[in-house]
Amino acid sequence: MKKVDFIVVGQGLAGSLLAHDLLELGKSVLIIDQHLPASKVAAGLFNPVGMKRCIPSNNASVYLPHCIQRFQQLEKKLSLSFLNITPIFRLFSNPDVRSMWQVKYSNEGMDEFISDFSPSNLYPSLQDGFGGANISPAGFLEVNKFLESSREYFSTRELLIEEVFDFEALDPEQATYKDIQAEAVVFCEGYRAIHNPYFDWLPLTPTKGEVMTIKIPSEKKLDKIVSQGIYLLPLGDYRYLVGATYNHTDFDDLITDEGQSFLLDKLNDVLEVDFEVIYSRAGVRPTVKDRKTLIGLHPMLPKLAVFNGLGTRGVLQGPYLSTQFSAFLTTKSKKIELTDNERIKRIFDKINGTF
Repeated sequence: MKKVDFIVVGQGLAGSLLAHDLLELGKSVLIIDQHLPASKVAAGLFNPVGMKRCIPSNNASVYLPHCIQRFQQLEKKLSLSFLNITPIFRLFSNPDVRSMWQVKYSNEGMDEFISDFSPSNLYPSLQDGFGGANISPAGFLEVNKFLESSREYFSTRELLIEEVFDFEALDPEQATYKDIQAEAVVFCEGYRAIHNPYFDWLPLTPTKGEVMTIKIPSEKKLDKIVSQGIYLLPLGDYRYLVGATYNHTDFDDLITDEGQSFLLDKLNDVLEVDFEVIYSRAGVRPTVKDRKTLIGLHPMLPKLAVFNGLGTRGVLQGPYLSTQFSAFLTTKSKKIELTDNERIKRIFDKINGTF
């Protein structure tokens, strides 16, 4: 049998980050993935602030610097640029929202993430009569570019098998898959984990999202990402990515009239100028109802692990969580606090009626 330290199933954002980390820890890795798993709707935003209530994202002070540092390291490793550090302009819809943000900036330590406030009517192309707040550092990862370059890196080193994972060929107790013996198998399947017979009990609630790419003929490129109910992400050459919708019942990749109408209505609230829709897309995200991650070992099959549930903040928190989980997987003295093991066991026990 061929022997490897880890089999990683799935080469999306989670699987790619984890594979890079394990390899850099000197471990042998084999990735099994059917096709390039890049999300069709992933804007790749990393934002340390909760926009509705003006509060820090969970653990943002830890996640944010690690996110930037890690993706910059991976840019050097892969000899490609895919990280864009770009401020986010939180557009205010009324004076009450502006007042609330200013109070929190002054009294609740939000000055760590908010660089300054913009006056009203600064941007002719935006409906910014009440100004906005500038969040920095923030930005976006070109997710497809990162995943494609990672895939090429893994493939040229013969670390990738392009196939659908065959659960019938897995011995979960021995961590053998076909003719491959591993120390552990880590599933990084995103929303497809709902079809995994060993982890289909996890509380994944996939969310379909729709985005559109538009052209603003009068605005070649804003210097910021605009946020007000939707995001407006500058792609250059008069083009912008607009998103996103949230649908918890429909899991195909087809655009809908409802989703497109929602985005158009929001755009008309944000833009002061004409625009045209170039094309629209849809895809499914691996979200969890309580927005907590699903990272740890199977309670009954310790050679099976899961790294999932990164959700809409995957770019922000994924690098740090991958670093922690790869350290957990490769050390003999497992530290439970670095994973969701206890939470996963409680979920498993509840589902199986063991308490």
